Amino acid sequence: MEKRFYRGGAPKKAEEDKRTRFVQVKFRQDEFERMEQRRAGTMARDISSFVRAVCLEKPLPIKAKLETYQDEALSLLQEIRQDILRIGININQSSRRVNNTTDYQDMQRDYQKMRDELDQLTGQIRQLMTAIAPNIHL
Repeated sequence: MEKRFYRGGAPKKAEEDKRTRFVQVKFRQDEFERMEQRRAGTMARDISSFVRAVCLEKPLPIKAKLETYQDEALSLLQEIRQDILRIGININQSSRRVNNTTDYQDMQRDYQKMRDELDQLTGQIRQLMTAIAPNIHL
């Protein structure tokens, strides 16, 4: 019995699923920009998948148009997510340091840094809640 190791990356496709034919099409600059604008309004990942979906008459989900406050709320949520990931990284690093050292001043600086980031995150959450529901006070 042969052992197989997972080496990462995308799984291998079956031969019938592989795309092997290329079609080269030239566009004028204004045509390409119009096509990019149409693609930007859809959920297509890239130009190739957009053109394939249009030519083969496949359904192409359209991006939902968001109101201004929804755009603001979404951008705030993305910032909050990044902050939470950073805090998680800091916690992991601090945990490793706690297990490997006895330098308590260093740990105290890390704790204060995490506390400052949590305070900043709390402010962003309040700002998000105000943008979503201005009548609710936290």
